[in-house]
Amino acid sequence: QKPPKINVETKKLPPIGQSKDGNVTENTPSRLVCGQTEKVSSSTDKRERCPAECPYYVQNRNDEDFCTFTCVAAEDCAKYHPKTQIGDDEFGVCRACIVDGCKTCDNTVLTDRCAECDAGYVMKADGTCHLWYMGTWVYVVLGLLGVLVLLIVLWIVDMGIRPVWNPKGLEEGHDQRDRMKLRDYSTSEAKLFPLGTNLHKTCVAGPGMLLHFNFQLAVIIWAVFVALVWMYFAHFVDKDLWRLGTRRYGTPRDNCILVAWGYETQHRLMWTKVAFLWIVYIGTCVGLIFFAIYQFRRHQQLDIDQKTIKDFAVMVVGLPELAGEGTVEEELKATMASWSGEGVVGVSVAWQYKDQSEDVDELMLMNLKQRLAECDRQPRDVDPTPPEMNAVRKWLWTQEQKLLGLVTEEDEAKKWDAPAIKEFLSGLKSSDRAIVVFETEEAKQRALNKSAESGGFDIQGSHVELEDVNVEPDTVQWANLASSDTGRVVIKVILGFGIIALACFFWAVVFYAPYAYYVLTFNYSNGRQPGFIVGFSFSMIVVIGNAIMYETCARISDWVGLSYRDQREVCYMMLYTIACMFNVLLDFVTTYITAGIVLESLGFRTYFGVKIRDLDSFTLRFESYGMQRALAENTFAYAFPSTFLIPFLIEGLPTMAVPYWMGRLIVKSHPEVRGLDAEGWLEMLPMDIGRYADILLNIILGILIFYFPGGYTWTLFLGMAASHVWIYLFDYYKVLRQIPAVSYVEIDCDWWCQVLLAPIVSIIPACIMFKTNCEPGCHCYKGPTLIAACTLAAVVHTIFHVCFLKFVLPFCAVRSRDNAKLEGITYKDCATFLPATWFNTNPVHCLRSKYVYEHNPPCDFYRCGREEFMRANPAIGCFLSHEIDTLVSVRSSCMGNSPHP
Repeated sequence: QKPPKINVETKKLPPIGQSKDGNVTENTPSRLVCGQTEKVSSSTDKRERCPAECPYYVQNRNDEDFCTFTCVAAEDCAKYHPKTQIGDDEFGVCRACIVDGCKTCDNTVLTDRCAECDAGYVMKADGTCHLWYMGTWVYVVLGLLGVLVLLIVLWIVDMGIRPVWNPKGLEEGHDQRDRMKLRDYSTSEAKLFPLGTNLHKTCVAGPGMLLHFNFQLAVIIWAVFVALVWMYFAHFVDKDLWRLGTRRYGTPRDNCILVAWGYETQHRLMWTKVAFLWIVYIGTCVGLIFFAIYQFRRHQQLDIDQKTIKDFAVMVVGLPELAGEGTVEEELKATMASWSGEGVVGVSVAWQYKDQSEDVDELMLMNLKQRLAECDRQPRDVDPTPPEMNAVRKWLWTQEQKLLGLVTEEDEAKKWDAPAIKEFLSGLKSSDRAIVVFETEEAKQRALNKSAESGGFDIQGSHVELEDVNVEPDTVQWANLASSDTGRVVIKVILGFGIIALACFFWAVVFYAPYAYYVLTFNYSNGRQPGFIVGFSFSMIVVIGNAIMYETCARISDWVGLSYRDQREVCYMMLYTIACMFNVLLDFVTTYITAGIVLESLGFRTYFGVKIRDLDSFTLRFESYGMQRALAENTFAYAFPSTFLIPFLIEGLPTMAVPYWMGRLIVKSHPEVRGLDAEGWLEMLPMDIGRYADILLNIILGILIFYFPGGYTWTLFLGMAASHVWIYLFDYYKVLRQIPAVSYVEIDCDWWCQVLLAPIVSIIPACIMFKTNCEPGCHCYKGPTLIAACTLAAVVHTIFHVCFLKFVLPFCAVRSRDNAKLEGITYKDCATFLPATWFNTNPVHCLRSKYVYEHNPPCDFYRCGREEFMRANPAIGCFLSHEIDTLVSVRSSCMGNSPHP
């Protein structure tokens, strides 16, 4: 139903305590009459007070109308409403008892006393209700936890005030930490990138990172655009748009005025909401189309302007399983050269060693220590003797050694010698995949064309084909590449959703349920609201929920076992986005149920007087103004600052500050922590681009506010814009100063992010369908039909959006894929200055080079920050040079002015 046209002459009453001319008086007469019932409407002044002789409003339950109130004395409160027998001087109303957790008030007394408590509460002698678990044992447990936390804090403080007993270890750790950072290799100095670097033009960590920062900037612009559109309507059309849906609950009389005003205002200004939604929807769609084209072409142009290691490699798929005792790499190299007729640099085989990955890691660490010793970089003056200290500190110092594993017994480590290592490598089996590296990109392309035309060829009885490689070697997960199986990956992803559901259930039961129950049993009479502690607790519950989903999805993405780091990031982004949508859905369902119960207990009705509990369909309850306002308030609280800002304000602590300072405290206090151990404790955490998922979650929450009265819209989106400015600056600093060197090459994350945006943006046309329902000249559906229509609008948008990305976007590609400046560049040229290759990132290949082929020097394994220890051996495809002039010259030829290493 639509509100009837009401022609009411609004009487602007003076503020309480003032006369009509504005002069303050002590006894301003009231127009209300004691005992006379009046029905309030949207034009009623909620500040108006009853006469002094009958100072309390009471809801008249003796008539059949609704929102009728009478001015009475305290002793007459129960005559009109038996359950509101207490006269409240503060609010000027007759009310029931205010006891949190009370199910039924004691109406025989005129004080706040409960007769029956809600489930989970116990009655005290004074008539108050207390949570049953808040007994003495709770305070004992909290006290013990407090003592434990205090002892840990004192322990950390002691570590902080200790003298620096290990200056050499600190120096070694800081030097390695500094070497690992991203640097500008466009000059011979290779300095750190300045903090003023434009990450939209300068490719510091690969094209993928550049696209990531473009996306962050686009979201900030979009949030500002949405806020400005609503602010325009509020300023130039109607000032009520600033506050629609934000006015607080109050006394029953205030609530009646609120519902009447809100309903009439919402429907009177519905055309502005619909116009706003159409502007935002059209602007968003147009922006997404142009942004997708820009990102696609930008990525292609970056690839055209640079020649890197990936441009010379193909993957051979379908190889037979070969034993490790043979010269597998050399045989495959000869076969590929003979078949293709092209120059082949070498072959890097994906070996099946996932079950032996710990042994391989141990061998790689052993080889690194040997290499450091050869270069006289392994510390020899390690003195594990503890320095002089008092007994308490000595005990703490010893416990640190045990708890942190700072001392390793020699007999605990597995003993490896050359024959044992060779035997271990001979026992490995090859997978069906291997990387073949050609001398030139033209040779690679000719080999790919020949394979496509002939349908592949045979190697030792197995039919193989060539596939192009679009990733850089340092993004390959070699253990996963050897065991990659699509069916297995799909099964693990499905199981991963089950694990996510369990994690969501754990969060709901352990963290969210106690909060929801407290909110449900809170007494909201006369506008009472839970205090700051409850609001802050809700923010922390949301933060904890998102953190649980983050950790769960990160571990599932690693467990799935994808072959490339970019694929792992895409998997994480999709899992995290879907998982957080589960969290949001759970919160909305819970809030819908809780709000319904609370509104029923407060006696809320619709504009037409129908009780909330008597509404027989979801759509009717959802459209009622009281429910709309409650859901709008909850959405705003869930989004800002709980999701938009707080997690990112504290993110720097667990990801940067705490690991560094704890590592520093450990290294400086323990002289036995030197070399690789010291470097490990001070190592920076790697960067990922899972930030896409955080941003998508924020966009979802922002769009959901469109379903509700718009007073929160402008503040929510300005809050989103401000929060994302902080996120942008945080990531900007993190990339330039606080992560190991990394390279994201592919567009996969950005493309899949835009695919996920399709169902997210489809919420807007669904909202348009919902808001235009039964408006003049529009459709008018009821119940499930309306829900089906909204769903259809969302599905249609999603289909068209995805089809554009899949079928139309490729036609917007850069026409010319040739770069005359890069003609004649060979693999040797790129491998001269690019340290990570297909050979030295494969740990088994490096071990076989040293122990099976006995190359001299062997292929040294690539580690970020240890490029100086890698040796050249052109015979096996290792060309890395340490001559500064050579590096700058060759690098300029391959990469132009790009500073990316």
